[in-house]
Parts: sequence; C-alpha cells; structure tokens
Amino acid sequence: MNRIQALGIAAWAWRATGAVTLRPLLWLPFVFVAALQLGALLLLVGFHRPLLLPLGLPLVDLLGGEPASHYPLLYYQLPAMFFKLNLVISTLFASVAAGAGTLLFARSYGYPVEEGIWERTLRCAPRLIAVTLIVVACLLGVTLLASLVPREAAMESLLVRWGLRGALLGLFILLQSLLIYTTPWIVLLGHRIGPAIRDSVRVTLRTLFPTLIAVGIPLLLLFPFSYVTGRVDLLAGQLRPELIATLLGLQVVCQMLVTFFLIGGVTRLFLWRVEAAR
Repeated sequence: MNRIQALGIAAWAWRATGAVTLRPLLWLPFVFVAALQLGALLLLVGFHRPLLLPLGLPLVDLLGGEPASHYPLLYYQLPAMFFKLNLVISTLFASVAAGAGTLLFARSYGYPVEEGIWERTLRCAPRLIAVTLIVVACLLGVTLLASLVPREAAMESLLVRWGLRGALLGLFILLQSLLIYTTPWIVLLGHRIGPAIRDSVRVTLRTLFPTLIAVGIPLLLLFPFSYVTGRVDLLAGQLRPELIATLLGLQVVCQMLVTFFLIGGVTRLFLWRVEAAR
C-alpha cells in the first residue's frame, strides 16, 4: 500500500466519522472527559476561593509544592500540575470514555452491539484502565529517553532541540499507533489484555500507513499547544501569566474535538480490517 492509498483510506475513515458528528450521543463520552479536565484546571487556578480552598490548596501543594500557591508562580507551575492531574483523568476516565466512544461509533457504523453500551463499557473498564496504564508507562519511558541527550547540547543547539522534539513525537505516534486498537479489541470482541495488545500490533502492521496517518495527524494538531504551554518562561515573562490557563483550556477543547475524530476514524479502520479478514 503506497502513501497516497494510505491517505485515501485514512480520509475515508474520517469522512465516516464526519457523517455522524451531528449525533449528540456520540459526543457524550468526550464531553464528559473535557468537563473533568476543565474542572480540574479551574480547581488549580481558583484554589484560593473559599469554596475550593479545602480541596484546591492541598492539591496545589501536592502537585506543585508550597511556592505554587503564590502568584505568579502558580502559573509557571500550572502546565506541569495540570499534566500530572490529567494523567489520572486519562487513566481512570478517558480510557473508559474511549471504550464507550468506540462502542457508540461502531453501532453508528452498523456493527451489532447486542449488550447495552454503558453496561458493556463498565464491564470492560478494568481492562481498559490496565491497558491505559501500560500505554502511559511506555510513553513516560519514551520521554525519559530525552534525558540521554546532554542538557548542554540541547540548550546550545536549536537543531538538537527540535531534532529531539521531532524524535519524541515520532516515537509517541508509533507507540500509540501500535496500541491504538487495544480498545476496540476489548470492547467489541471481548479480548483480554494480552491478546488485545498482541492483536492491536498485528492490525497496525497490516494497516501501517493508514493507522500512522489516522493517529499521527491528530497528535500533530495538538503539538503546538504542548509546545507553547511548555514555554511558560516566555509566556509568563512577556505576557500576562493568566494566558497560560487560557491556553490550557483551549487545549482541552481542541483535544476533545481531535479525540472524537481519532476514535471515530480508528473504529472505522478496525471494523474495515476485521471484516476484510473474515
């Protein structure tokens, strides 16, 4: 399969997703996760308000240390604190929401889902969370590879810095592409964790370029937010520190939209691949 064909297949999967975007129920899992993320962000930013103080202050101290409870240091620490809190949300809630979204998309594409969507999702929740823990651990492991590059070399060379960012992003895309089909294997065909990971890799290798495109483009669309919010030294130093919270909020909204099309496209590719194998 050449790259033009792969792009056409990925575009076909996205068109299938676009055809069902006006069905409100499909958005429910993704809106739920975005609401949790925005709530967590508001808790961190507004921790000093009387109603939030009992929960917000200990959380800020835990995630950012005592200095983070002071202005403007709160905003310098905000991306790192939100990242840690979002890891918990992604593991415990976004993983399950992705399962529900996969079932909803599959049903909208004509796949017979005999059991109730939410009952089936809850039954699969432990496996979905466990797989997400594995994915998160792998992604964090990839991030640690950056520490192998001497800090002085990265600081002194623009080429080294962007080469490192590009390499990490490429590894993220490859790793998530290899494991992206674990969710449909679990919720649609009832696989256990080990077989789901094994068969996800197999499906990815058989549809490598379409999967890399379907996964890679959404991640590339989110990269500018990750880069900008990672440069808090520039944002907080030259602009209002509060802008960091605004950018993180925009990132959450964009992530919801991108994830909707990612799950929809991957589900369509999965069903196409499974049906072709029968």
